[in-house]
Amino acid sequence: MSFWKWFTKCYDRKVVAYSRLRPITSTIWHVLFVMLLASFPFVLSTMISAVANVEHLQETLQADLPDFQLVNGELSMEHEEVYIAEHTNDYLFVIDPNLTYPKEELPALHNGVVLQKQELIMIDEGHLQTVPYLLLGGQQLSGDQLKARIDDLAGFLPILLGVVSILMYAALAGTAFLGITALAFIGLAFRQKQRFLTYRHLWLMTAHAFTYPAIVLFWIDTFLWKVPFTAFVLATFVYLLLAMKSIPLPKQKKRVAP
Repeated sequence: MSFWKWFTKCYDRKVVAYSRLRPITSTIWHVLFVMLLASFPFVLSTMISAVANVEHLQETLQADLPDFQLVNGELSMEHEEVYIAEHTNDYLFVIDPNLTYPKEELPALHNGVVLQKQELIMIDEGHLQTVPYLLLGGQQLSGDQLKARIDDLAGFLPILLGVVSILMYAALAGTAFLGITALAFIGLAFRQKQRFLTYRHLWLMTAHAFTYPAIVLFWIDTFLWKVPFTAFVLATFVYLLLAMKSIPLPKQKKRVAP
C-alpha cells in the first residue's frame, strides 16, 4: 500500500495488525507525519497567542505604570501592593513582585500579563507561557528599558517563533517515540504464545495504532477541553490489543495416524 493508504486505513485493526510487516523506515516517517498533523493546531494556536500577548504587552507598557526595575533577573517595585490594570477585552496587566497571586491561581485571570519576581507570565485563555527575565539580557533594566527590549523582541518574533515551533514539534515527536517504545514493551506481556509476535512487530503495530487516537485527542485537547495524557496511552494500548487479537492463529498440522 502507498503511504496515504496506510495513513487513511489505520482505523482498521486488521491493517494495524498487518503493519507488523511494514519496513521500519516507512513507519518512522508515518509517526513523524502523524505528529505533524496532530500537533499543528496546538503549535499554531500557541504561536498566535504569543504574538497577541506581545502586542498587548507593548500597548500596556505605553501607559503610565508604577516605577519598577529588573536587577539580576529579579523584579523590584517601590510600592509593596500589587499593581493591577484592566485594558480592553478584559485583558489584565499585573505587577506582582511579592507573589501575591500564586502561579496556580493565575489561570483564573483568563487573559493578561503578569510580571512576577523572576519571570514574565503571559496568560491566554487560562494557558500560561513563562519568559524568565534572564532571557531579556542585562544586569539591570528599568521599565523604559524593558519596553525597548520587548520592542526588540517583537522585531525578530517571527524567527523566534519559527525556532520554537520546530523545537516543540521535535519534543512532541520524541515523546511519541518514547511512548510507542514503552507500550510495545508492555505489549509483550499480553501477546499469546500461539501468535508469533516479536518486539519489532509490536513496535510497528503500536506506531500505527496510535495514529487516530493521537490526532483526535490532540485536536480535542486544543479546541475543546483538556485531555489527560493517560487517555492517549489507554486509547493506543486498547487499539494495539484489538489489533493483536485480530491476527489469526497459525493452523496446526494434523498428525497422521501410524
